[in-house]
Amino acid sequence: MNTEKSTPSLTRGDLMEMDAQLFAELRRVIPCTGCALYFPTEAPGRQPELLAGERRLLLPLWRGETPLAVAMLHGVRVRETRQALPLLPAVADICLDLLERTRGERTDAVTGLATENLLYARMEEEAARVREQLADPTAEDSRGASLHRLCMGLVLVRMSNGRELAETYGYAFTDGLLRQVADALRAELPGNVMAARVGRFGMAVLMPSSSGRKACQRLAQEALRRMVGVEQRCGVTRKVVRPRLCAGHAVYPQDMEGPEFALSMYEQARRFMERARLAAREAVKSRVPGRIMSFARILQEGGVIEECLGMGRVRISLGLRAKAREGQRFAVWEPDAEGRRRLRGEVVLLLVREQDAVAETLQLTDAARPLAVGQRLALLDETAEFDGEEGILAEEGWLPREGAAGEPVAAGGVEETQPPAETPTEAEDVPETPAPCEIDGGLEGFWGHGDFRRALRQRAEERNHFVLALLRLELAGDAAAGGSPCHALGQAAGSWRKCLAGQEEAAGEGVLCGLYGGNGLIFFHPVMDERPLLPLYESVCRTLDEQGVRAACGLATYPFLQFRKGEMLECTLKALEYALLLPAPHVGVCNSLALNISADRRYSQGDIFGAVEEYKLALLADEENVLARNSLGVCMAALGRHHEARRHFLEALRRCSEPGQVAQTRYNLGTVCQQLGERRTAARYYRQCLAAEPEHLYAHLRLGQLCEEGGRRNEARRFYEEAARIEDRLREGRQDGGPSLARRYLARVAARQRRGGEARELLHEALLRDPNDAASMLLMARLYLDGNEDPSVAELLARKSVRLHDTAEGWRVLARALRAQDREDEARLAEARIPSA
Repeated sequence: MNTEKSTPSLTRGDLMEMDAQLFAELRRVIPCTGCALYFPTEAPGRQPELLAGERRLLLPLWRGETPLAVAMLHGVRVRETRQALPLLPAVADICLDLLERTRGERTDAVTGLATENLLYARMEEEAARVREQLADPTAEDSRGASLHRLCMGLVLVRMSNGRELAETYGYAFTDGLLRQVADALRAELPGNVMAARVGRFGMAVLMPSSSGRKACQRLAQEALRRMVGVEQRCGVTRKVVRPRLCAGHAVYPQDMEGPEFALSMYEQARRFMERARLAAREAVKSRVPGRIMSFARILQEGGVIEECLGMGRVRISLGLRAKAREGQRFAVWEPDAEGRRRLRGEVVLLLVREQDAVAETLQLTDAARPLAVGQRLALLDETAEFDGEEGILAEEGWLPREGAAGEPVAAGGVEETQPPAETPTEAEDVPETPAPCEIDGGLEGFWGHGDFRRALRQRAEERNHFVLALLRLELAGDAAAGGSPCHALGQAAGSWRKCLAGQEEAAGEGVLCGLYGGNGLIFFHPVMDERPLLPLYESVCRTLDEQGVRAACGLATYPFLQFRKGEMLECTLKALEYALLLPAPHVGVCNSLALNISADRRYSQGDIFGAVEEYKLALLADEENVLARNSLGVCMAALGRHHEARRHFLEALRRCSEPGQVAQTRYNLGTVCQQLGERRTAARYYRQCLAAEPEHLYAHLRLGQLCEEGGRRNEARRFYEEAARIEDRLREGRQDGGPSLARRYLARVAARQRRGGEARELLHEALLRDPNDAASMLLMARLYLDGNEDPSVAELLARKSVRLHDTAEGWRVLARALRAQDREDEARLAEARIPSA
């Protein structure tokens, strides 16, 4: 079977997509200062036309007998261009040949979708754009997306029986089936998404930076629904063959880890793809309804027990790739005869590897029935309590194990059903994860993870004041290559005991020591204040660092604000996150700054309401925290509560003293005043911002907007031109150019001043920097319509614009483009999409 697919000739849409390459090739032969494409309604002549007085060249672009467009080159050298005029039609043909070859390289030969490398390049651009928008949430987003939707979605569809079909029916047959699947995937896809072939039997759809989990789930469901009818009959056996499909999806940045954001965009894009691949594989393994799995659901309910290791330990299918971490607790369940979840026990993760983890049994609902292979896991909240009488999450269908008399069996600890840790059984054969209490003999007196949590619960109830300290370890240098986490735990325990000598009074009487996962130690100090403990843990971290073990410690004191005793471990984790950002020794306290960092993480993940609560807690802990007050104002503005935002910004301005903070706070105040309609006040704050920081890009843009709204277009142009120069300086130090708002605004001013050629060139530059700039597309579509050019090109731009950013103006321009083509019925349908006032 011939699987080659003929590549159609270039279209006007192809020219618009690859205009950057087209003009780069033309500039090699014809030096110029600016370029733009025109799509006239009437066929242009074949010969180029030189407008010497304006230093412009009009170069028609023909493909065979089909006129495509006219390239207008501005600022050409008249004498050199006049000499080259007879050769320019051949130059144009060569440039179009290069474009056609480039398009062929970007398109997969079997499926007709984009190639994997092209997809990764787009993913890097989108990820960089999302990070930029989250880093400066006060900046205007070119798509107009709400802050909680600043994310990028990736849906991966796999033909899970592809290898089996290739071995049975041959690769040509399988490629034909794969092509039909790709056609079904491509049908009715929104114009703002990119579909590409990934791997041998996979296809991916990249959604732009305004698509969350619901949008990914909906797109996956619709795509699989269209693919259900795909089938192909084998010519030899006459058997009808259908693909077995599954899908997984992930969202950036929510599904990425904090340290991963420090990696290059090249690395981040490929790790993000692995998240979607893992979700698709889990959809097959877990047999979830619809065979669609979200990456976030893997940790929540995708785990399964793969092996029983003895001594109450099990190996589970969740690893670092699924965001599993030491200390996480899971309920273990299996379905009963009626399909309901029946609770079997609770486990906690001790050692997490790349693809799996070792967990310890904490509780069993039936001591006579240990955990078994195949039982599934459900992630428990840190504050969730295990109750053998009623089960876990009873309202959601969890059932306890019933005894012989029909009464629930009380939960039994693992101590009653397994031998002591000092005498391992012969069944245990896990040399890489020995029992914690045996590690180098250095952990004598340390509780196991589950035992420590039970002891902590009891000791905390007896005390009104205490301090929790969590010591996290990481091997460094040569130790990372040949050492083991178990040995590091022994080193840390020895260093802690050594540093404790002479500081017993500060540590308090009756210190409780325990393991926290596979690379951490946790301590309970019955004291009232963490300050006397800081020298102790600073000494421990320095000592361990000298031994090649990176250490960080977080401390949390109870009482702290309104946090309950059961939430102090979470506070300790916040302190540890703060400690990792501090210089060595990495020792942090759960205070206002730690809460601020935790709130920033929530905000970056799109959880604005959760971030608001934590910023408020940070201010309760320290009302002088200017960062928290400023960030709280940003959140309020994002939620549309502008008066509250202004109040927080004014309070932050009253308290801040650093020039950078002063400038940003003044800009924030100008933004909310502008949104409230107080233009004079907003302009005053913007000018004060520029007085403190003359290179503040967005203050120039905002002042230009205010001047433009007031009819002072020349003054607005000056602000926009200065903003464009700042953008160019910023661009020099960045690999990704980012959007050019200044050029878009300059084009708008030029269009209003009837400078259509200049506006077109500026929009061309803006779209080169951000191909998904919906507002620039819409303005370009209006220019095509006003210039009496091909309305089909304006329709293409308007449709793409409304798909990226659904606006009333976009639908009006689309309706106008349709009417210009005498498509009245479609124009009325477009107008029906315009929201009523």
